[in-house]
Amino acid sequence: MIKNRIIAICLLLPWGWVQSSEPVESADGWSLSVSCAGCHGTFGKSFSSIPSINGLDEEEFIRKLSEFKEGVRPASVMDRIARGFNERDFEKMAIYFARQKRNSR
Repeated sequence: MIKNRIIAICLLLPWGWVQSSEPVESADGWSLSVSCAGCHGTFGKSFSSIPSINGLDEEEFIRKLSEFKEGVRPASVMDRIARGFNERDFEKMAIYFARQKRNSR
């Protein structure tokens, strides 16, 4: 009985990892994006003069954050914030924010 359970678990584990790869990416992007909410609003939808980042194209998002990180793009605080993330973090956040509905502002 125990042997059958072990075999079943061993057979199902790899399938579960493959099936859950996208939700994990989404969860990673969401957890990283929480740090953006204070300024850019929940889900990246700002209600102030700070730009909304929801629905932003992935490549544009990554480019802008990379420019902040490299000091190429002028910023008051985004240059320091961007330095706290690596390229993979930018990609995860870009995927997350690109999936959010863009507001009309």
